[in-house]
Amino acid sequence: MIVFETFEDVEAWLEPLGYDAFWDAILPTGALGPEDRAHCDQTLADGVSDMDTVARVVKRMALFELVAQHDLPFRCDKPHVADLRVVS
Repeated sequence: MIVFETFEDVEAWLEPLGYDAFWDAILPTGALGPEDRAHCDQTLADGVSDMDTVARVVKRMALFELVAQHDLPFRCDKPHVADLRVVS
């Protein structure tokens, strides 16, 4: 199992995955289920939406679900206001 430390770690993991690779990777996590894939497959088959749009949407859904499941923080590359001080 992959260990995530931040929101951005999950985002980076999901970004390069194609549609089928995404489902292979995400289903074992429980972030989305087989019924979600069936719905997306049907949406594509019916021509309601295109592959890029569906992939973008389900990746964001999975991202937020995994972040919530693991209670992940955002990576903070900037100092917090409390960490700043005036130097004279």
